[in-house]
Amino acid sequence: MHASGQADPGPSASRGGGGAAARLAGTVDVLGSKAETLERLRPLLRRSVVPDGLHFTVGAWRDGSAFWVAAIQVRFGGAPLAVRSSARVEDGVRASMAGSFRSCLGVDGSDAGAVRAAVEEVIASYGGSGEDQVLVQRMVADVVLSGVLMTHALDTGAPYYVINYDDESGRTDRVTGGVGVNKTLSVHHESLPGYIESERVAALVETAREVEDLCGRRLPLDIEFARTRDGRVFVLQVRRIAACASWDRFIAVRVSESLRRIERFVAERSAPRAAIAGSRTILGQMPDWNPAEILGTHPRPLATSLYRRLVTDRTWRAARVAMGYRAVPGECLMVSLAGRPYVDVRNSFNSFLPRGLERTVEDRLVDAWLDRLAANPELHDKVEFAVATTVRDFGFDAAVRERYPGVLRAGELVDYAARLTALTRRCVSLGPDGTLARATACIERLAYRQRAAGAGEPGPWRLTALLRECRRLGTHPFAVIARHAFVAEALLRSAVEREALAPERLAAFKASLETVTSRLTADFDAVLGGTLAPDVFLRRYGHLRPGTYDLASLRYDQRPDLFAAAGTRARELARPPFVLGPAEVAALDALLQEAGLDGVDARTLLRYARQAVTGREHAKFVFTRHLSDALEEIARWGAGLDLSREELSWLCVEEIADQVTSPSVSDRDEYLRELIALRRRSAEVGHAVRLGHLVRDAHDLYVVPAHRSQPNFVTARAVEAAVVRLDSRSLRSDGLARAVVCIENADPGFDWIFTRDIAGLVTRFGGTNSHMAIRCAEIGLPAAIGVGEQLFERVVAAGRVELDCGARVVRPLRG
Repeated sequence: MHASGQADPGPSASRGGGGAAARLAGTVDVLGSKAETLERLRPLLRRSVVPDGLHFTVGAWRDGSAFWVAAIQVRFGGAPLAVRSSARVEDGVRASMAGSFRSCLGVDGSDAGAVRAAVEEVIASYGGSGEDQVLVQRMVADVVLSGVLMTHALDTGAPYYVINYDDESGRTDRVTGGVGVNKTLSVHHESLPGYIESERVAALVETAREVEDLCGRRLPLDIEFARTRDGRVFVLQVRRIAACASWDRFIAVRVSESLRRIERFVAERSAPRAAIAGSRTILGQMPDWNPAEILGTHPRPLATSLYRRLVTDRTWRAARVAMGYRAVPGECLMVSLAGRPYVDVRNSFNSFLPRGLERTVEDRLVDAWLDRLAANPELHDKVEFAVATTVRDFGFDAAVRERYPGVLRAGELVDYAARLTALTRRCVSLGPDGTLARATACIERLAYRQRAAGAGEPGPWRLTALLRECRRLGTHPFAVIARHAFVAEALLRSAVEREALAPERLAAFKASLETVTSRLTADFDAVLGGTLAPDVFLRRYGHLRPGTYDLASLRYDQRPDLFAAAGTRARELARPPFVLGPAEVAALDALLQEAGLDGVDARTLLRYARQAVTGREHAKFVFTRHLSDALEEIARWGAGLDLSREELSWLCVEEIADQVTSPSVSDRDEYLRELIALRRRSAEVGHAVRLGHLVRDAHDLYVVPAHRSQPNFVTARAVEAAVVRLDSRSLRSDGLARAVVCIENADPGFDWIFTRDIAGLVTRFGGTNSHMAIRCAEIGLPAAIGVGEQLFERVVAAGRVELDCGARVVRPLRG
């Protein structure tokens, strides 16, 4: 009996297809049903193995099920089995029907009843065609790695081997079933062999290339695999990627060309620079001013150009020079790769050096910091606390000794410590001439001008005037205050590490701080309670928007649903005053004296931290009013040209400013629309290019892991709740009460969510000292800030999450 049930199932006939070995390699003839494809590949593969198996049609089973049960038991000798679907409508040219039909794994091959039940279960998931097949295979044992490998990116068709794998469970169905922990790695087709550091990844890529050669190089494939402890790779399924019909047929060429240009740019950027310490650089999305948190990973040109103009072109370095850090002449902080914002980490690290060090000392320090980050990429959002040394905190000596032994000679280390100590002493000074006091005064001048201009209404200034004033009186002093907040956080954390403060006491101090968030939530409650007029609330807070730099993100005063949650009250906040105990005062005073911070005592340190942290949040609140008004000026100007907010977001602010200040030309509208269309086309290619959070060198451009970040937990509370995902343009306000809100980037414009009595917060990006971390600490809300791409998506997909901040656990739960 052959596969349709007509002859005795011999070794070849029982597996169906009979002529697989005679088929020509390199043609699509290899592909058929799931069972037929594997049968045809089995004798052709050299680098991998197809598990032993046989298949038969539903019609053959109906004609003689007892015969097939006996044949299965004879063939496999009672071994554990995989009984899998192989329907005719599966793995087709236009649709894969992936996951539509049942498969049974680990079936006891010695139990005839279990075999029969498994086959019937698979057949029951079909639509009733007698031509559908059932595939029975020997289970692959001792699996250490399993998953799915796509020979092209599923969404765009970009030329990447995308490997989604599980190396923890020992099962073969965790990735395909969408459960458990899994990881993702993308390898560009043009990746050099030396770029793949993992032997097991190299083996999978070689398997994929061999299967491609047999099925036809131009045919995108989906390959299910398992790797055993002895190093063998088993091919469990091969099928076409049906989604390829919607791909841009030139995307592979465009992505490859873009990647080569990026590679040249990164090499040039990483070359030694005369005025900059360090022999190379690293590009990262989250170090320092963390653009991924503020802008997102794929911001539009308007948002990116505004961030450059206001912060990362020169404001960032000017603020640090004012505080006593090293000058970084003429250097920008942020660059763009395929439309994604990255921080030049070498430039950032240079700006963390105290002024006056010998150049050789600077070089060795910066290179040591870069080496540590390169070796520990999970620290990409914690560089100020776990990589670079930016302040003379109470753990300075231990950190230098443990992280960077031998980098500096004894005399060099003494000089470095002395300069960093002097810088820190100046920072912590609360005198009227200190940089914190002067920056705070600038912010108050800007707030006064805003009040004088009309209490929250867009001012009469033109765009360029708004942005100029925003930078001078807003983002520059904000950058100073933000750096002070990092200094304060480093000192307090190191005090906890040295046991001068208990962790819960530091949490209590943070909970005692009153920032914009607490005032906003109190005022929102007053509106709901009828004691504050909505228009008064909007005059105070109406300029805020969830995407601070995103023109298409609605301001609070443009949201029709802002007060729609009537009856939903924000959680009442108990804010007891924080007072240091005598033992804490003595311990902190001892640490301050040991660190050489003369003239600073424990209570001064706490006053400094309070002013820096609350001042940072207030400064952000103030300067974003100017920024928000500038965005509205752009929107009004665009409306006169019949350009929508979405269309305007594709232009750079410099292009808009030039149009606003220059005489009109007859073809201006046509020129701008052509420019917008060009940017959209470029963005399509940019989205198809795969890049990680860190780019250390060329190999990170061609072999790209989906990094798993270490979450930053806030509070020690635990909660289990449904999740709700929001983005900067979400209008949804219902269903948030007692839910855990998931947002991609922790922009403080999301403050409105704290008025909805949410149960917790999870963000994809964000650092330990980010705005949202401070806000959650202030109101005692459990949060996991910066959980990373994979965990974030798993939490959202699960629909429910266990968030236990005390145990440092974020666990997706099926809703």
